[in-house]
Amino acid sequence: MQYSEEQDASVWPDYLKTETAMKGTDEASIPTTDTTENENPEDLEAFGLYAVMSQCSTRLRRMSTVSTLHEGVRNSPSANQPLVINWQGPDDPENPQNWSMAKKVFVSTLIWLLTFAIYDGSAIYTPGIPSVSEQLGVSSVAATLGLTLFVAGYGLGPMIWSPLSEIPMIGRSPTYVLTLVVFVFFNFGVIYAKNFGMLLAFRFLTGFIGSPALATGAASMGDIWSPGIRDYMIGIWGMFAISAPVLGPMLGGFAFSAKGWTWTIWQLLWISALTLVLFFFCLPETFAPNILARRARRVRRITGNSQYMSESELEIKEMKTMEVLFESLVRPSQLCFMELIVLLLNLYMSLIYGILYIWFEAFPIIFEEIHGFNPEQSGLAFM
Repeated sequence: MQYSEEQDASVWPDYLKTETAMKGTDEASIPTTDTTENENPEDLEAFGLYAVMSQCSTRLRRMSTVSTLHEGVRNSPSANQPLVINWQGPDDPENPQNWSMAKKVFVSTLIWLLTFAIYDGSAIYTPGIPSVSEQLGVSSVAATLGLTLFVAGYGLGPMIWSPLSEIPMIGRSPTYVLTLVVFVFFNFGVIYAKNFGMLLAFRFLTGFIGSPALATGAASMGDIWSPGIRDYMIGIWGMFAISAPVLGPMLGGFAFSAKGWTWTIWQLLWISALTLVLFFFCLPETFAPNILARRARRVRRITGNSQYMSESELEIKEMKTMEVLFESLVRPSQLCFMELIVLLLNLYMSLIYGILYIWFEAFPIIFEEIHGFNPEQSGLAFM
């Protein structure tokens, strides 16, 4: 499979000439103000460059949409002026918002599967807590730290992984795949833990490294779906995010009764490994600035003209490395703690998550110790 510019090396030079001829008389009339202030947001979203629920720099988002006025390549009489690569019109097939319905549903299903595969890993551990306590010689209260630290890990991880996925040179797919590879291997550390400290360390690391599923899933839905459908798709994604830890005790209960507590983690490893294979072979990039940056690199390689660049490349080129890191990694933390509405929502979600995970510890006490349920029956109580 080849991209259009790889099939025909003249496609972008020809497109450039066409755009120049059609728009040469109009260049002087193009406003120089920030287009994000004057354009209708729904018009910009049609080009797939409107980043939903983005936690990265507003500067990066602005530069990823500014060139939509030109629909393709913006040219200048100056030989040193960069030639800006963009979508080839509103119907460009590489634009995720223009994918077929079947492809959108397939990619969304992959994201939903990843979310479920990672986040059942929190509560799937709970049926084996008594066995962990007995085998590693710790109290049952201490054994619950395996659940606590996993949740703490995926609470802290989004502060790193979500902003990284918003950097155009990185994108969503590499973030998903690379962190999922590490997640799978870290679960071996949990299974073969020699002592309690090793188990806790790897439980925290698996939660931390697996957090892009929760941190970036909704943003991936925003990359793909139009505004009219996006809310419903994010709602479905949220259902998978909530149902995974709720179903975890049921899945873990059957595995624990059959083979012991390590088999609860084996289940998690199998599901995540299957998801990794599907992601590695089937997941396309959905982040528009990353797609355009890769398109610009292909055009430069094919034409030998280094002036072809995407808007995101131009923006990052003008920024220092520390500025990029600050905007991508520090700015989200500032928003988290300094924006009142964001802080209040975070506190509310913390309360909801706290109540949810209290159930995971209370149900075994109530249904197993008081009512005499076995682990399988106790897990079914979460249904």
